[in-house]
Amino acid sequence: MKLPPTILIQEDDFHNAWARAVRYLLRDGRKMTIGDASEPKPITDACVLFELTGDAIRQIEDRELHPQSPFQHIDPYCEEFTREYLSQYIEKPDQERFSYLYFERLVMYGDLDQMARLRKCLATQIDTRIGSNRDQAITWQAKTDLGSASPPCLQRIWIRYLGDQSVEVHLTWRSRDLYTAWQVNIVAIIDMLNREVIRPNNCRIVKLVDYVDSLHIYESDKEAERVKLLPASPQKQKGLWEY
Repeated sequence: MKLPPTILIQEDDFHNAWARAVRYLLRDGRKMTIGDASEPKPITDACVLFELTGDAIRQIEDRELHPQSPFQHIDPYCEEFTREYLSQYIEKPDQERFSYLYFERLVMYGDLDQMARLRKCLATQIDTRIGSNRDQAITWQAKTDLGSASPPCLQRIWIRYLGDQSVEVHLTWRSRDLYTAWQVNIVAIIDMLNREVIRPNNCRIVKLVDYVDSLHIYESDKEAERVKLLPASPQKQKGLWEY
């Protein structure tokens, strides 16, 4: 039996992190079926850890997507991670709401605003000049999500102060659609974190670690086979094509 692979991707180019992951999965991923008996979904799957640094962070913050990304309407999606959108969303009747909304889980976790708390936690790290590995926000609500047909994919956001007004961010996911969702998820979440937590503390993100238990491409997404790495400087070309 072929086991799902575990893949490490280290990149300073956001576009090519995605393209490289697509190529890895199509080549090395395990074909399997997820979902349930009423709606089986054939996929190619792997566990993937991304480390993004350098220009990749700027590209994310500038909302740059790979030109072959099937999802290009990034601005409306980023709006779903704002307090203005949430205030309108919670007034909607239940039948017009999503199974979950990430921002609702993050700022209305019971009576806890986790983004406001993270902002204070980061300020404490800065003031004391002592980093912390304790500061995180979660989306999982076991009573609601365990056994649910639509639990949240994002599980955890972890931040740590590195000194010199620099912060690293770790995102942990139980499941992720690589071809359609991976890029826009990251852009929207980093946009939210910068607005809610990082920039109010006069900091910048210098490293992003994105870990996915089940990163997958649906068998129906045939266009994924055409995804290409983007041209890079001559110094980087060799590394880009070795995969």
